[in-house]
Amino acid sequence: MNPASVLIVEDDTKLRHALKEIMTREGYAVDATESGDTAVSMIKDTVYDLVITDLKLPGIDGMDVLRSVQKLARDTSVIIITAYATVDTAVEAMKEGAEDYIAKPFNLEEIRLVVRKVLDKKALVDDNRFLRNQLKKKYSFGNLVGNSEAMVEVYKTIEKIKDSRATILILGETGTGKELLARAIHDLSPRRRHSFVAVNCAALPDTLLESELFGYKKGAFTDAKRDKAGLFAAAKNGSLFLDEIGEVSPAFQVRLLRVLQDQVYHPLGATREEKTDVRFIAATNKNLHDLVSAGSFREDLYYRINVVNLFLPPLRERREDIPLLVDHFIRKNNVLRQKNLKGPTPEALALLLAYSFPGNIRELENAIEHAFVLCREGHITPYCLPEAMQGSNGEKKTQLVPAEAIKSMEARAILDALERNRGNRLAAARELGMHKSTFFRRVRGLGIELPRIDGRSDKKVMK
Repeated sequence: MNPASVLIVEDDTKLRHALKEIMTREGYAVDATESGDTAVSMIKDTVYDLVITDLKLPGIDGMDVLRSVQKLARDTSVIIITAYATVDTAVEAMKEGAEDYIAKPFNLEEIRLVVRKVLDKKALVDDNRFLRNQLKKKYSFGNLVGNSEAMVEVYKTIEKIKDSRATILILGETGTGKELLARAIHDLSPRRRHSFVAVNCAALPDTLLESELFGYKKGAFTDAKRDKAGLFAAAKNGSLFLDEIGEVSPAFQVRLLRVLQDQVYHPLGATREEKTDVRFIAATNKNLHDLVSAGSFREDLYYRINVVNLFLPPLRERREDIPLLVDHFIRKNNVLRQKNLKGPTPEALALLLAYSFPGNIRELENAIEHAFVLCREGHITPYCLPEAMQGSNGEKKTQLVPAEAIKSMEARAILDALERNRGNRLAAARELGMHKSTFFRRVRGLGIELPRIDGRSDKKVMK
């Protein structure tokens, strides 16, 4: 790990040299200058972890150095030192963003401790920022959306298995996004430069499923006018996704087991076997263990495809992801339909959060498409949603969301809107369909402390 870098700005020659020697002994990489103007030039050219600056300097003073750091290098911490110790200057320095304030004269141990405390805090902030950025990169899986605890566990498992050859079984209710998950695994794997081939086993009868997967030779059956390569050939060196694997017949299971075991298959009408190299990903909404017990699914095939299993939770068990999914589908539909529909009103969002979504993410996506048909412009209101979600016909399908959960989701929706609008409060309020007074009232009610404005917190501004 590289040592922390420190810039000392002090016009007292003896003190400057003493501070430089102390910081160097502490293991820091240290630069020093007597001039505030020179310090600003150095800050433009070099990234420092910490600037220690005297308040009174020739030319621009320490407060100007602090302001320059805030403008040029916001991640750099600043400690102010001065012989002019007053409450006013201390408050002003802290309001401007200084991490700490030390009055002369000070003992050397005091400044060691202060510097160590400030750099430890900065390291913690940097680590948290790095981890958040890594999570965004690591857990950006195509169209998979969600940062709930359950989804993060799924993402962590993907990271562990993406480079392996192991067969994967994805479990989950209909509409939870099993194919999207399978495609994400493929896209993160070394096979991503080759094909991802998906087939719905439940949509094809056995005979057609065999010909589609294994391919056939000319004359293998009446309509076989020419040779046709199957999906095993199309997925060679890539990934083959077998959706609804629980629907295939026992006879087909035998043929599939051979491919899984030996990576060879027999095209219909062929006289010799073909080799393949595919990564198998299977999915089902059924309990395969129960099917094995009932004798309708082969036990050896079950263990062959269940090397690693992933469970996609239903949407009702990860309601905190609903605002993220709604935002994702709105953005997607705005692009597809060339519209500019805004997010849901707080009332519409509350209805979506309370609905049980038996159709899972697929039903939510359909609900947003429904809203795009009914809502020509502006925000999605309750009346833009399907009737079942409005509460009139959906009482049996809804359940109350705890008040604290709704508050948490609302707070996150506000913070997300602020982030998308780069901290612009009025723009965030408009996006959320709130009057500015309602926006600030909800901010206070939810205990959200907004970023500083001109050195004052919004709590002070709003009083």
